[in-house]
Amino acid sequence: MTRIKVDLRSDTVSTPSHSMRNAMSRAEVGDDVFGEDPSINYLEDTVAGMAGFEKAVFMPTGTMSNGVAIRALTTAGDEVICGSKSHAYLYEGAQYAMLGGLQMHRIDENESGCIPPDALRKALNREKDQHFAPRTLVTLENTHNVMGGLILPQTMVKEIQSIASLKKASSYLDGARLWHVIAATGQSLDKLVSGFRMVSMCFSKGLGCPVGSILLCSSEDEERVRFLRKQHGGGMRQAGILAAACIYALEHHLPVLSRTHRFAAKLAKGIGKSPVLELPKIVDTNIIIAKTHEGKAETVASSLAALGIGCLALSPSTVRFVTHLSLSERSVKYAADVLSAFGG
Repeated sequence: MTRIKVDLRSDTVSTPSHSMRNAMSRAEVGDDVFGEDPSINYLEDTVAGMAGFEKAVFMPTGTMSNGVAIRALTTAGDEVICGSKSHAYLYEGAQYAMLGGLQMHRIDENESGCIPPDALRKALNREKDQHFAPRTLVTLENTHNVMGGLILPQTMVKEIQSIASLKKASSYLDGARLWHVIAATGQSLDKLVSGFRMVSMCFSKGLGCPVGSILLCSSEDEERVRFLRKQHGGGMRQAGILAAACIYALEHHLPVLSRTHRFAAKLAKGIGKSPVLELPKIVDTNIIIAKTHEGKAETVASSLAALGIGCLALSPSTVRFVTHLSLSERSVKYAADVLSAFGG
């Protein structure tokens, strides 16, 4: 197997720092299923306070967090409106059909990464008819992974929330990489999540933790969320060891997360010089989706791996590069230099 020198396949390949590991080793713990883990309780209270939500519930993974939230906000037989390129639709093993008895109604995103408001209106304006499943939930993803880490425009987010509310549909945000929006724009978390019934965020992507996500919800929804988490197999015991990593990341990694955006900008300059790779119009955060010749993406990824650069072929014509906090200035410079000459 080729040894990867600079791994840009995903930000999930980041590894916990020594300081984070030390924080984990010192964590005060208890049984979280009984609500007795002080580190988990502190993390949940802290994030809920940052977001202006009543409650937050720690989850092992983002997929579980999405699954629990979407099940909690729907009834079996409902339809959930989502983007055609959303993580919830593409990469979660049809869990909503399997575990929730739900159907996903896809709408193609516009160039901003949002579901187009007019298309959403049309989807929610369908007349009531016994042949049709109720459309009760609208989901968004911010930042949008497959569309290159795009930051959703807040004006459009608010418009989508308003359309959903008028039709008595809830709004849910898959905010796995929402921390990047904070780092890139300086907006506060509470403003970014305002108007959503529930919001999920990951610690194991941008913030460099070994595992963990969190789901924001109301006091009214918390009991249902915790029941579904247990049903999904997410009831953990001395999980404070994991919470300690997340607390450390909020204090030490979130303030420097913009560094990964600078890394992405450096990579973009190198990619822009390659004759076989084409840059997207916008690189908002830490993800670059580069185009290549149709059917050549796997070949490009394999060739770069042989040069020590890890990347991911997302489709026959697109390759993904993701920066993260485990990278160094030196490794990013190496990758940018290789990419600038690649294919020449």
